[in-house]
Amino acid sequence: MNTDTKGATPVSFWSKHRTLILIASIVLFLPPLAAIIQMTGDVNFCGRWCPRMFFVWREGQTMSSFLMGFVRAYMGVALVVGILATTLAFGRYWCSHLCPVAAPLELGSRLIPKKFKLNFSATPAPSFRYGYLLIYLIAPAIGIGSLCCNYCNFAAVPRLFAAPFSEGDLIYFLRFQGVVNFGLLLFLGIFAKGGRAYCNLLCPIGALDALSNRFGTKFGRRIRIDHDACTNCGDCSVVCPTWAIDVTDLTTINQLSCMPCRQCQDVCEHGAIYYGKPAA
Repeated sequence: MNTDTKGATPVSFWSKHRTLILIASIVLFLPPLAAIIQMTGDVNFCGRWCPRMFFVWREGQTMSSFLMGFVRAYMGVALVVGILATTLAFGRYWCSHLCPVAAPLELGSRLIPKKFKLNFSATPAPSFRYGYLLIYLIAPAIGIGSLCCNYCNFAAVPRLFAAPFSEGDLIYFLRFQGVVNFGLLLFLGIFAKGGRAYCNLLCPIGALDALSNRFGTKFGRRIRIDHDACTNCGDCSVVCPTWAIDVTDLTTINQLSCMPCRQCQDVCEHGAIYYGKPAA
């Protein structure tokens, strides 16, 4: 049950069943099943389903070639537009519940003992994220290389799942780019506290989605804090996988990093955290 009112609430459907939803996203989007992707005759996020390359301008590229990229990756375009539109109104549910690239990283991180986990919460996520996004967009435009395919989480994670069934995908992880990608997925995903450091720092789609989340803060549904009820205990900050909650004189949520996983809401004993529209 969801509510837009402040105060203590029951555990929401989206929070209670979040793990099952993450697992379902893996089944629907990743090999060997990739049930949704196979409906268009594809097997992964490359080609028609690529959500990253179509909006990147490369040195010497003509306008017609740039626009053809939108046509070739029409499913990826539809996916990104749908993500950004729903985020404006409801928050980053794609990132928190549905992203099949983030799901195995977070679920895998839950299996790692706490003493082995890396804490990236001291990293200023928005500054790092948008610095990386700037490089991601500028590098191919000035001809110094592209991060689109060489270091792509939407390619690396499906390849990882397909490696036991595909020699080509297995060989990919024996090459330099594959080794680097695998290392990033391990250290910024599986071994990261919360499993979301890769999402929070290096995912271009996550960066765009976070901007949409921030733009819709004043009218859309978001995770919010009732400061009248908040005691600044800090419990919410401890469980936040994207270190979006700052506990100082006044506890605040950075909507450039927050996603509605609702872990903060679940641990708040004072009913000070709620999901809804801005208070009137």
